[in-house]
Amino acid sequence: MNSKGKKTNTFFRYLMLDIKRLKKRARKIWRKMSKGARLAVCALAAVTVVGVVLLIAFIPKSNRTSGNQIVLASATPNVQQGGQVEIRITASPTPSPTPDPTLKRGMESEDVKKLQERLMELNYLDIDEPTLLYGPQTEAAVQLFQRQLNFTDGYNSVPVIEDGIAGVQTLALIYSDDAPRYVIKEGMAGTDIKAMQEQLVDLGYMKKTTSYYGTETVTAIKAFQKRNSLSSDGLAGEKTVELLYSDEAIESESKAKEARTKANIEKMISVAKSKLGCRYILGARGPKTFDCSGLVYYCLNQAGSNRRRLNAAGYSRISEWDKISSINDLKRGDLIFFYDKNFTKVGHVGIIISSSEMIDASSNKGKVVQRSYKTSYWRSHFVCGRRPW
Repeated sequence: MNSKGKKTNTFFRYLMLDIKRLKKRARKIWRKMSKGARLAVCALAAVTVVGVVLLIAFIPKSNRTSGNQIVLASATPNVQQGGQVEIRITASPTPSPTPDPTLKRGMESEDVKKLQERLMELNYLDIDEPTLLYGPQTEAAVQLFQRQLNFTDGYNSVPVIEDGIAGVQTLALIYSDDAPRYVIKEGMAGTDIKAMQEQLVDLGYMKKTTSYYGTETVTAIKAFQKRNSLSSDGLAGEKTVELLYSDEAIESESKAKEARTKANIEKMISVAKSKLGCRYILGARGPKTFDCSGLVYYCLNQAGSNRRRLNAAGYSRISEWDKISSINDLKRGDLIFFYDKNFTKVGHVGIIISSSEMIDASSNKGKVVQRSYKTSYWRSHFVCGRRPW
């Protein structure tokens, strides 16, 4: 046996001798103790056991840790004169619970604003400016992202619940480097599909809407892509959707033969005022819900114009309408256009009703509102005006 083994055996031999000596001393002390002292020790042991059981039974769940361990208070016995036993219980500090990152409708925080900016980057959300409020538009955008996961290879092995709640898993995927961008695919259904189909109807490629991306929609998209020199794959990707809502989209041959008509401006403003308070819904064009360009389309259409639905950027580029470069030169009935928050594109449009006020469908307010367009924010984001009359 080597020297290391000898040392180990010697250690354990002495340890056993120490334990035996302690047992003998404990027996001697117990024999010398009076009956009262023995009762006090027994009572102390019983009280300690009962105290531990009660602590386990009533300690809040938030104080319990993983692995079924429990954070207990410490009990310190103190034998006083006369055989009385005093137990002092000191509670252990409660550990801080792990914050829940879940975001859902009604919440307000900087995390919501960060989420909105990411959804805008991925093309699931199109609002005039990010806010701190997790409102219906943010919820709808998260639902679109969840739907996209269910139609994307590598993510659709386990169906994702499309509840619009940004839970731990959804947030992780939204912020991941390979997060899928917004693309409409065959088999999808929703209000965004209906809005796209309405564009195809306006352009003369479809006869009616179904809110479902089926064979008829695929055929219409292919025809639109072919006439507009895009890859004819039937998928509504970023380029296809962007062109659908722009003024550069080429109509079908039959639609292109129709004569263009102009709107009555006073009628347009009257219609706009009648829609104050109506709910904002991305992609909606009336009669009870609108987004910003949908409100402009509806009012122009009701006032006699057969101009098709465009997005804000599309309306801002219509060369047939006079362009107004100064915000101070705008007149009643003009359309006013603004950059998005990051000044990357034209992101919002309103209808001028006076020298200082406009009517617009606001994603921030969640409804159609009448407000000033000469605030510092709108002045700094002003692009131009157009005169559609």
